[in-house]
Amino acid sequence: MSNRQKLSLQRSSLSSLARGSSGVSNNEELEDSITDIASMENSTLKAKRIRCINMITSGISPKHIQLLKTVILILIPCIALASVTTVSLVKDSIRFNDSISIKKQIILGNKIAQVIHYLQIERGQTVILVSTNYTFSVYKTVLSMRRLTDKAIASVDTWPLITGQSDKINFMYNRSSMSLYLNQHRAQVVDIFNTTIMSEIHFYSDIVNQLLGVLTNGLFRTRNDRIWNHLVAYQMLLAGKEDSGIERALGSVYFSKSRLDTEELLRYYAKFKLGQMNIDSARQYSPYINILFEIQVLNSSAYVQVQQLRQTISTNTIHRPSIIDANRWFDNMTLYIDHLEQIRNKTAILIQEQSDLIIGEASSNFTVSLTLLVGVVIICPLLLYITTRLTSNIQHYATNLANKTKQLIKERQRTDHLLFQMLPKTVAEQLKQGKTVVAETFEQVTLYFSDIVGFTQICHESTAMQVVEMLNYLYIEFDSQLGNYQVYKVETIGDAYMVASGLPKRLTGNRHAIEIAEMALHLLDVVAKLKIPHNPDLVLKLRAGIHTGSCVAGVV
Repeated sequence: MSNRQKLSLQRSSLSSLARGSSGVSNNEELEDSITDIASMENSTLKAKRIRCINMITSGISPKHIQLLKTVILILIPCIALASVTTVSLVKDSIRFNDSISIKKQIILGNKIAQVIHYLQIERGQTVILVSTNYTFSVYKTVLSMRRLTDKAIASVDTWPLITGQSDKINFMYNRSSMSLYLNQHRAQVVDIFNTTIMSEIHFYSDIVNQLLGVLTNGLFRTRNDRIWNHLVAYQMLLAGKEDSGIERALGSVYFSKSRLDTEELLRYYAKFKLGQMNIDSARQYSPYINILFEIQVLNSSAYVQVQQLRQTISTNTIHRPSIIDANRWFDNMTLYIDHLEQIRNKTAILIQEQSDLIIGEASSNFTVSLTLLVGVVIICPLLLYITTRLTSNIQHYATNLANKTKQLIKERQRTDHLLFQMLPKTVAEQLKQGKTVVAETFEQVTLYFSDIVGFTQICHESTAMQVVEMLNYLYIEFDSQLGNYQVYKVETIGDAYMVASGLPKRLTGNRHAIEIAEMALHLLDVVAKLKIPHNPDLVLKLRAGIHTGSCVAGVV
């Protein structure tokens, strides 16, 4: 049963008891019930007060709030440093992985580029073979080119990963499928004279374009600002080299036939211009490629011959078919394309070297960032621990210092209180400040002396402890009255009581005499009403004397 329910029951029983009887026993029961109810209410109030105190004290103390602020101030820079370090770590990791990917792709691209190079040559020779109606001498050259192409395919250690399902790319899943696809076309199409010039160009160009797509897509999945221009130039150079390869094949057709038909001429001219545009773009993107092109291509005799023969092909004039002219064009274009291949190879080496530098920098930065992050993870908790301990110690020291200061203030107040009882306040302040108290002359002062009549006889009739208690009781009463007057208690010796007015604070006129006189009369009234503790029947009589005049006061 709760206290509230007990209280209501007690009140109901109290009401019925009050209505039932007014006798003595009922009055006693009524008083007991009232006492129980009062005690129960007091206990309820105390319980509520205790719960309130517990709720207040259970909150966060100022010390804990200050500690929490300190921890937050330390955590903010630690978290910021950890965040910045983590971001730097992620960026360095991405740069490292991108550079590794670029390097692997370039190494694989060198092998694929060799395959593309020999496929382009095989394409050109096969087109010459078809345009010359399968001349045996040309067929022997085609066979030798096929062997070089097969050797280049076999040299690819790691075949590029091909994603997706399509009949157009099934042949590219591995080296075996590529070789099988080429051999089937050679044996079942070319060698049985069941093809055309444009069919061969499309067949080989489709393979080359698929390989170029795999090669360039692998490069451009990476993001690196330092070698981005070289990667773009590398792609443009590959595309320009492929366009020049088709130009070489169609130009050979022109010399092996009397002229190009409209489709062949348009395709030749498109590939010629597109190849020039891609190569010029590569030179603009990469100063390195531009320098190599000027040194190896523009100054070569083969390039001069190619430019002259290009003008002849572009006119598309009717002429006598000549395998010799076709081979001369093919050989010069092959030298030109070989120069482009050399530039591509050197560019690939440059990209690998730049990738190695980026890998080294990224690795170093990654190590530094990781070390810094580990340092933050280790130092931050340690710093938090040291700071919290130091803050806790400082707070504990401050609390102790505050307590000691409070105790010191209390003791000082007690000392001052005792000192002010012994000396005037102005004199005591001078002594506390280390000043010398000089004796002063006061022109008008009134002194009051008093003692107890028959004090010696009282002492004979009382014990020493009773005498002390009596005097203590008497002087406490006297001292309690002095605050009402402008007087200063000078001394108490035995039953003698000495008071002065007009010193140390000087009073105007004869006010000092008035203060002493009024005080003396008041003390007479006080003594008349006092009862001695050990002898209440004894009536004390006070004998007092007053004197006004000049005096000298000082501290001896």
